[in-house]
Amino acid sequence: MASIQNTTLHEFADFLTWLEQLKETANEYWLKPIADGKWSLREILTHIMFWDKNSLEVMVPHMKEGAQLFFADIEKHNTEAAELAQSYTILDVLIQDTIRMRRQLLELLNEQFDGTTKFTIDNSNYTYKKFVHVFIHHDEHHRKQIEAFLEQQSA
Repeated sequence: MASIQNTTLHEFADFLTWLEQLKETANEYWLKPIADGKWSLREILTHIMFWDKNSLEVMVPHMKEGAQLFFADIEKHNTEAAELAQSYTILDVLIQDTIRMRRQLLELLNEQFDGTTKFTIDNSNYTYKKFVHVFIHHDEHHRKQIEAFLEQQSA
């Protein structure tokens, strides 16, 4: 992957290091729901990967000046991700697939990212930076959930 000069994209790429660390700590617990009625780590990681795939294939290629884009139907998209999660039987494979998808997305963003392009998503104004920050916060939300769960399991 090309060097990432942009600080927003660098922050988005930081998630990759954390994913690598999960291989060491989560194997014993990755199929267990993080709380009653919640997803397991397998489903959460697949969910993140599935949103990266949507960004890579549907969103980012169309982020041009004045474009009018729409996020996927969240409930349907999340259900499809949870269904896909069931196909993963080895944590390392899921983590590697998630890393690969994020790297592909980062490469595309690194090629296209600029500070001036403006477009709309669901009738709200966006820039590349705002779009990426949505997913940085999304990553952080799930990272905190997973870390709290793993801490609880080790206590």
